Amino acid sequence: MEDVLDNHERIALQFSGGKDSLALLHLMRPFWDRLTVYWLDTGDAFPETEALVEEVAAMVPNFQRIQGRQPETIELFGIPSDLVPVHSTPIGVIARRGGTLIQDRYSCCMRSLMLPMHERMQADGITLVVRGQKNTDPLRAPVESGHVEDGIEYQFPLQDWSDEDVLRFLAEEGVEIPRFYQTLHSSPDCKTCSAYWEEGRAPYLKEHHPEAYEEYQRRLNTISDATAEAIQHFNREIS
Repeated sequence: MEDVLDNHERIALQFSGGKDSLALLHLMRPFWDRLTVYWLDTGDAFPETEALVEEVAAMVPNFQRIQGRQPETIELFGIPSDLVPVHSTPIGVIARRGGTLIQDRYSCCMRSLMLPMHERMQADGITLVVRGQKNTDPLRAPVESGHVEDGIEYQFPLQDWSDEDVLRFLAEEGVEIPRFYQTLHSSPDCKTCSAYWEEGRAPYLKEHHPEAYEEYQRRLNTISDATAEAIQHFNREIS
């Protein structure tokens, strides 16, 4: 990794607050003085993530916070969902002269998180991005470590690690595992995100963040109402 770093002057370590980026941060400790840690605040971050980020910001020599666009994205494109009925798309709402805007989860993430992060990388002249992406991750960039695009090289030092490898490394380093992982499979970027249902967010929110839980349930009910007609039609077609 040191040979790669030697080829760059402006290096970013993208930190999310999850276990993978936390392991990457400690793995890269010998090179902290040569890179900048970037964290994107979606505008709906968990307090647990905020607290961890404050610790990291005080620990590393160079830290930058990027403002994300989650609230603005939802206002413009609707709440995210793993099911999007056609009449909840922008064209569908226009055609029906009203309705509930809903967007797919990946579009919401792209607009709220990924684009603001990438724009900042370009604005700051970053030529090397180090990220805690693993081949076993269900959601990851479709490129391998060493990929270069738009003048930016991407390196994934944890690419061949498993979740068990990450947890083992953090334990060996004496790093406390984020509380998310007692209930969830990952650390969500937005506490009221109404998508990614496979994470099992509801029990965690209900126990630790009851106000966010109420908003989460409200959004799920909105999705339920919006998708009911389409699901009814679908069930009739396959019966």
